[in-house]
Amino acid sequence: MAVEVLSFDLTGTLVTNEFVDYFWLELIPKLYSEKRGISLSEAKKIVFKSYDEVGDRDLRWYTPSFWLELFELGVDARSAVKLVEDKVEVYPDVEEVLEELSEDYTIIASSNLSIEFIEVALSKLGRHLFKAAFSCVSHYNSISKTPEFYAYVCSRLSVEPGSVLHVGDDPEKDCLNPVKAGLNAILLDRDFKVSRSRCNIIRSLRELKGHVDKLAKVLKPH
Repeated sequence: MAVEVLSFDLTGTLVTNEFVDYFWLELIPKLYSEKRGISLSEAKKIVFKSYDEVGDRDLRWYTPSFWLELFELGVDARSAVKLVEDKVEVYPDVEEVLEELSEDYTIIASSNLSIEFIEVALSKLGRHLFKAAFSCVSHYNSISKTPEFYAYVCSRLSVEPGSVLHVGDDPEKDCLNPVKAGLNAILLDRDFKVSRSRCNIIRSLRELKGHVDKLAKVLKPH
């Protein structure tokens, strides 16, 4: 079965995590500070304490709308996340690679970010390059990209898992889990932190085209 779909993780793969961190650590406290008429430092204490109380094992922890409503900030999630659009930083090897690969393959995003963050990231990357985007938080009610999430993605696309190649930077969520679901996977390790992996390792997205074409050629029926 030939590879036809390329699935990409977002933060750590196509864009840095800066805009997400800024939203949670700076923007939410700033909005809370302005709404309550208190100092930013005091707002941060209150907001961060609330984060800890909910905890990162709770789906709500990853959902902007939950916090905006809880803190009664009077802004919807899409509008709030849009405020950090200028913080989205695209890795320098991404634009040329996506443009080239989109000529021969269907490109999608598969992320553990909520859909609001995904939309902002894709607007910076070039929404026209992506056929679809899937959030394990917003679309699958999961805090992590599990094998079942990848199966869900394939089902939504009406494609066989073997025709999909996922690319990301997390050894478990972007390598082991998609492979368990029957997908192909490549691990992106820009910082040379991984020496061995079940998946092929690349150090730059510029290496991806050669791997994808080779894999497609190997898998394609003769």
